[in-house]
Amino acid sequence: MAFQLDPLAYYRARSRARLSVQGAGIIGGGIAILGLAMYALNILLFVVALLAISFVAVEYLLFAWSTRGFGPDWFAARRDGVLTRVDVNGTGSVGLTLGHRGPRPFYVEVFDSYPEEFEMLAGSPRLRTYFAPEERLSLFYVFRPSTRGLYTVGPTTVVAHDALGLAFRALELDTRTSLFVTPPRPPPGLGASFARLRTRFLGTQALRRRGYGTEFRSLREYQPTDDYRTIAWKRSGKGRLFIREFEQENRQDFLVLLDASATMAVGVPGGTALDKAVEATQVLAAYVARREDRIGLLAWASGPTSYVPPGRGPNHISVLSRSLAAVQPEARAFRGEAALDFLREKLKSRTHVFLFTGLADPTEPFRLSYARFSAKGHKLYAFTPSVQSFYPPLGKPIDQRLFALAQELDRRRMNVATSSVRALGIPLFPYERRGAVDPVVELYASVRSWGFAR
Repeated sequence: MAFQLDPLAYYRARSRARLSVQGAGIIGGGIAILGLAMYALNILLFVVALLAISFVAVEYLLFAWSTRGFGPDWFAARRDGVLTRVDVNGTGSVGLTLGHRGPRPFYVEVFDSYPEEFEMLAGSPRLRTYFAPEERLSLFYVFRPSTRGLYTVGPTTVVAHDALGLAFRALELDTRTSLFVTPPRPPPGLGASFARLRTRFLGTQALRRRGYGTEFRSLREYQPTDDYRTIAWKRSGKGRLFIREFEQENRQDFLVLLDASATMAVGVPGGTALDKAVEATQVLAAYVARREDRIGLLAWASGPTSYVPPGRGPNHISVLSRSLAAVQPEARAFRGEAALDFLREKLKSRTHVFLFTGLADPTEPFRLSYARFSAKGHKLYAFTPSVQSFYPPLGKPIDQRLFALAQELDRRRMNVATSSVRALGIPLFPYERRGAVDPVVELYASVRSWGFAR
């Protein structure tokens, strides 16, 4: 994949030759010695100063002349081996091939920009060497991301300098590429939670059963109690009738509603309440995919920030994972009533909605929206973070007392909100800093066992 600059960036990238720190230092030292020589009337110092200044000036002029026309058209850049999706604490790789299309050689330093959340494991994003025309250079490095999100690798900075490092030219090549860092995927066996889920329903409840569905199952002989509309006339003969049997789906729809407001940003980076909710959603998606149910996603603050309608299949799960990677808290209040009204219009079949929220005392508009939402046959389940558990203990006693007071006030607020939510008949499941995977899996197992067909 080749990268080109737009005309404005191309114009800016044509930088003029500049003195390096070493070159400027020699010039400055030469001027100081020159002043000292004139003050002391020392001819030797005067000659040394002039030689130093002249040497740097000649080297600068020669470099500026040899690299005239230095610009983006001197280079052909291509990304190689870049993974567009990497799991948190997984390993990713980035490669860059840089070709020299200019007329003259020079010494070069190449710097590939990468996010500070990436820990370098192997290779290097920096290269320094002699670069001749028609030559190709390659960068390759392996990294480990520590925080989920949507990141950009690039641009690439190319610095040409003389052999002594006294002058340089620099430009940026637009080699930017996007990379999604998604929550860690569950293991193939889905870990210890898989065993609990299996005991609840995995071996006991079929996804399909015989009935008037849409997917063909088999042929069998006609019985007097069968509907004549299912007779397969082309396969039937004189005195012997056959009917088509179809499979009736018993799949269910699930959707995760994420509160993307500032109330879900409690905790340390990478371990906030929203981060744990995203991890639990990723695990839930893996369970749902194995049961061939449908799952969707809605991230909402004062409005929708990401929406993936319920679906199934590898491509759908991949889209959902990328959407999860990009979910970030926003400094806006969560409007639950607007989110429920949005889903009520979008969801075409009865859906189990798993809501992760910082929990506020429900307002009257929320109560009305929830009533209209429930009337459509949808079910709502709320998961709320225990805010006190998301912060590490503080060291100073006075800080501990102030923090304990703040925690007590927050605990009382949560108790009021919890009582109001439960009064509406919404099941409530708290989760702590260790994560929400267990309560989500347990709820999914229960819902899948009770379930309802479309």
